[in-house]
Formats: sequence, structure tokens, C-alpha cells
Amino acid sequence: MTATRTAEAPDVDTTAGGLGRELTRTAFLVRLGLRREWILGSITLAIFVLINISTASALSGMYETPEQRTELQLGPGSNPAFRFLLGELTHVEPTAALVSWRAGLFLIAALGVCAAVMTVRQTRKEEELGRTELVRAGAVGSLAPVAAAACVALIFTVAVALSMSLILVPMGATASNAVAVFAQYAATGAAAVGVALVAAQVATTAHIANLTASSVLLLGYLLRGAADATDGWDWLRWLSPVGWAEEIDPFGADNLLPAMLSLTVFVLGLCVAGWMAMTRDLGAGLIAPRPGPAASSRLSTIEALGARLSLPLLVSWVGGIVLYSIVIGFMQPSVEELAQGNEQFDQIMRAALGDATLSTLFGMTMLGFLAVAAGAWGVNLAERLRAEEAANRAEVVLTTPTSRTRYYVTYVGIAAVGAITMMAVAAVGMVIGSGLAGGGWATPAANAAQTAAAQIPAVLVVVTLAIALYAIRPALAHLGWMVVIGSLLLGPLSGMFDLPQWVSDLSPFTHTPLVPVDPIQWTPIVVMLCVAAAFVTIGWARFRRRQIG
Repeated sequence: MTATRTAEAPDVDTTAGGLGRELTRTAFLVRLGLRREWILGSITLAIFVLINISTASALSGMYETPEQRTELQLGPGSNPAFRFLLGELTHVEPTAALVSWRAGLFLIAALGVCAAVMTVRQTRKEEELGRTELVRAGAVGSLAPVAAAACVALIFTVAVALSMSLILVPMGATASNAVAVFAQYAATGAAAVGVALVAAQVATTAHIANLTASSVLLLGYLLRGAADATDGWDWLRWLSPVGWAEEIDPFGADNLLPAMLSLTVFVLGLCVAGWMAMTRDLGAGLIAPRPGPAASSRLSTIEALGARLSLPLLVSWVGGIVLYSIVIGFMQPSVEELAQGNEQFDQIMRAALGDATLSTLFGMTMLGFLAVAAGAWGVNLAERLRAEEAANRAEVVLTTPTSRTRYYVTYVGIAAVGAITMMAVAAVGMVIGSGLAGGGWATPAANAAQTAAAQIPAVLVVVTLAIALYAIRPALAHLGWMVVIGSLLLGPLSGMFDLPQWVSDLSPFTHTPLVPVDPIQWTPIVVMLCVAAAFVTIGWARFRRRQIG
């Protein structure tokens, strides 16, 4: 027994003291974390690269001459809505500068959110599932899990930053420009890791930690947008890492000093998180979910219990979609300016749209992306069901008179209602944003309602497939994210890859009717609803027979 124990967990070096002892086995945990994250991290990296490449391809064909680039700078580049979302367009040469403007700040903020979520997944999520306690019971220092999570997230951040900067070199970026772009991504990602490390120590659940860290980053993105869209508010840029990234000013000043502020946030966050990890009880935190009453007549059914448990998750998804859809709607009336000074682009769009406007196509496209996000909600709910089962709480519920069929159908209904709600609020948010920006109310409302309604069957296919994967086997719930990413790449983004039609047809979003540009087609809608019903049936047939827990 002693020999086996020594082989599984080598003894700590008793000669090491202080910080070295607290960091024991950090390298081992880093390797473990990289092994667990490499699939999802690689997919995320590929998405960032593909978005940047597609943006470069579109811009190089649309704005080839200096006159067209000047029109872009004086048109959309000076529009408050575009400045809010993308930042100021101060440099139009070389093409890399345009690509950095069009995708830069938005993708930088997105990288920060991804890095924060990865950090929480490596820290608080592991602690919430009880695995950190098992790790700490071995020859592992108290700071090793925190340090390892920071290392894994930083490696991911650096990989994305390096890829995003090297892509710009063939487009005319100099070495100093590429370094500045790298600093934008890497420094912002590092700051996000620091914020997430502290959030993971303060919160008692991974959901609260993710929400806290992501809210801090998105608030910084909004403050930066307000500074760019409003004269005299430049000081708001200095309140967040996203604003500091903009102050680096690639293709202009190439000033790396603002990146030091983000690195300072990372160092402070790492120190605070390390101190809290050494002083608090394992599993404890400052922000905890409010405990419910000891007894309640309102939770006497599985439907009421499922709704109560799923509501906080749904509210966070709905809040994010509402905020983003309002911003997109605010930009919609200004999209027509994209065709100014570019007759070729205008002719192509007219040939594709006929009598429809460019703003109509923009609304359809963005609602398509939001529909994919609504499908991701179903995957998130499936992951929550898997966690409930792993913690043996689902088994406790099923020991009551609640049948497996009722349990399964309840959560299928919650997933479907949540997805439909998200599409509804996405349409409402875009209408509100468009109305506030002077784009009118009646016509945008009619177009948004039709487009959102047409997207619902495809969303239900993704949602029901995610729940069915969980029902077949809890471990398969993770594959739901692959379904969402595949639906996005083969659906709304399929034009980037010149794929055969049969490959694009694998995404349900490829079959969504293009209303209001084209007349409604009921055949694909009925077929997709039947496919969703088939997924529900398959999941039910498996769930009612397999072992729980």
C-alpha cells in the first residue's frame, strides 16, 4: 500500500519552504489543464483565426483604392454607432489596419471573456465539483491550482494573440504593428485572467464567477464604446483593459505602455487570488447563492422546481442577448453607409437583395448569429442537467413520484421556451436600438419579427439535440458545443469556406427561410420541427432506460 501511494503521489520536498512548497506540483497541474482544455481551446483559436481571415478577405475586396478607404473613414468610420462597436478608424493603410479596426476591439473583448471562462473552469468549477479537494489531498501545494489555472489561461491567450498578430503581417503590418496587436490581445486576456482568478475565489459557484468576470469585461467594453462615440468622454477609456488596449493604437503610436496596466491587473489579481486561496476554507466564498426557505409549497412539482433552478441561467443569457441586440439595432440604420463610395459592393448587394435594403440584410444576418447563441443556451442547460445528475440531485428528485418521462419532458420544455424567449427578446432589442437611432419602428419591427420567427425551428433542432445527447449519456453533453460551433461554421459562416452544398446542409440554419427578403417556405420549417421532435423522442427513449448517476 505504501509503495502504491508513493507511485501515485510523490512526496513533497520537505526541504523546500515558503512559496516553493505552496506551489508544489504546479507543473503537473498545468499539463493536466492543457490536456483537458486543448480541444475546446483549439476550436476557439480556430474560430478567432477564421473570423479574422474572413474579415481581411472581405475588406481587401471592398476597399482596394485610397479613395474607397477614405470614404470608409469618413462614412462608417465616423458614424457614432460604428465607433461605439468597433472604435475609431484613425488609420486606413495598410489593409491590416482596416482588419484590426473591423475585428479588433470586439474580438479582443471576446478573447477576454473566453480567457475568464477558462480560468473559472479550471478553478471554481473544479472546486465546485469536489475535484480540487481530491487534488489538494495529495502532494499538491495550496497555491498550485490557482497558479496552474493562470498558466493554462495565459498559454491560450498568448496562442490567440500570436495568431491574430501574425495573420496581419502578409497584409502590410510591420513588426512594430504586429507587436502592438499582440500586446492588445495578450494584455487584455491577461487582465481578464486576473479578474477571473479573484471572481473564482469570491464566488461560490462557477456560474456566479463567470457572470462576475464577464460583466466586468463587458462593462469595460461599453465604457470604451461610450468614450469613442461621445466627444469629451475620452477619459472613460482609461477605466478598463479594453480601453487600454485601444490606447495602444496599432498602426499609429504603437504605444505598449497601456499594456502594462493590464499586466498590473493580472499580477494583482493573481496575488489576491493566491492570498484568498491560502486563507479561506475550501468551497467557501463571499458571494453565495441566497439560500431558499426550508419548505415551500411553490416547488411541489418538477415543473416548478425545474423553472426555479433554470431561471437564473436563463436570465443571464437573456440579459446578454438583449444588450447585444440593442447595440446591433442601434447600428442598423447606419449600415447603408457601408456602400458609400463602393459601386462594386453596391451592385453585388443589389443583385443579391433585389429591392431589400442593406440594413434589412444586416438585421437578418445578426439575428442569425443570435439564433446560434440561443441554441447554445440549450447546451448550457444540458451541462447543468449533467451536473445535477453527477451531484446525485437528479436521483433524489426521481425517488419521488416524479417519473423519468415527466422529468425529461419538463427540461425539454424549459429549453424550448428559453430558446423562443431569446429570439423574441433579440427581435425586440434590435427594434429598440433601431428606433432610438432613428431607423423607425414599424418596418424594423415587422422585419425583425419575421426573421426571428423563421429562425426558431433551427434553434429548436440544436436545443433538442443537446438535451438528447445528455439523455443518451451525460458525458455526451459536452458534444453539444461541437454541434453549436458546427452549426455556426456550416450555417451563417459557410460562405467563408466555399464548401459543397451537402456539407452546408448539415447545419439547420442553412435551411432557415430568408424572410422578409424571400417569401416564407413552410417545407423546411415543418421538416426541422419534425427533426426536433425526433431528437426529443430518441432522448426520451434512452433516458427512461439508462442508469441515473
